[in-house]
Amino acid sequence: MSQLYIVFFEMAVVLLIGFTLGKKKVIDDRGRKVLNDLLLKAVLPFSIISSSQYEFSLDMVRSIGAVAVGAGLYYLLTLVVLRIVVFRTKIADAERRVFITTSVFANTGFVGMPIMYSLFGNAGLLLAAIYNLIYNVFFYTYGVHLLSGRKPSVSEYLNAVSIASVFAIALFIVPWRAPAAVVTAIDLVGNMTFPLSMIIMGSTLSTIDVKKLFSDGKSYLICFLRLILFPALMTGAMILIKGFVPVQPATLITLILMTALPSGTMSVIYSERYDCAPKFCARTVSLTLLFMVITLPVMIALCLTAFMTA
Repeated sequence: MSQLYIVFFEMAVVLLIGFTLGKKKVIDDRGRKVLNDLLLKAVLPFSIISSSQYEFSLDMVRSIGAVAVGAGLYYLLTLVVLRIVVFRTKIADAERRVFITTSVFANTGFVGMPIMYSLFGNAGLLLAAIYNLIYNVFFYTYGVHLLSGRKPSVSEYLNAVSIASVFAIALFIVPWRAPAAVVTAIDLVGNMTFPLSMIIMGSTLSTIDVKKLFSDGKSYLICFLRLILFPALMTGAMILIKGFVPVQPATLITLILMTALPSGTMSVIYSERYDCAPKFCARTVSLTLLFMVITLPVMIALCLTAFMTA
């Protein structure tokens, strides 16, 4: 459990640094955009490539397959159920669409990958990259279609994180590992992922207008689904599977924690691009990010206690 407390302490310290820099306007909106681009287009891809140098094993191959199947089933089931339920409500059409995307699609790349790397190193990062790859498949097809009312373009799939994830899988499978000097150089960039993402997150929290943030009951419902119900259902499924099938603890924890993250910022970007209730979307994503500070450490503690000490 000592490692758990270290992770919590590191998260708190770096989030506080980001929050202070945001409040002091050292990091403004333009600065956040630059840091976001740096993280998503350079630092995170390097970090994913670094994870491919994890020692090859059949157990890891099985874990990769399990995460891919688990993530795929999660997206299929939640999207189908929410589509049926939400579109029968009296909520405005644009808000229905945002309701589904912010409930189902979490911030798997920006928040999930750094968290998994901090817990399990390259093995955790590689599994998180697989989960994120499945996220990309569903978000850039159905998610974008839902928010825009049109089919997404091929270029939207070909982002740096997706390409790096596919490349990392290929590098992991082939019986070759890069020289130590190359791995060290890649790690120098990739190791910035966790602190940079926490700083950006902290600076984002500093911009939240608290009075407006707590004004919409629908946002609370999304927070309940995103941060409590879906992770709880995934946890139940993992406990059930563990009783019948031998699965690595890191695999189970990856599927649970990647389902317990705040709503993804890509929903905000596309809701603004297509004028699909952008204020409701931004408010909801911010609220899940705020509550995540409480719910995610609890989920991490429960997962490590249940699966790592059993």
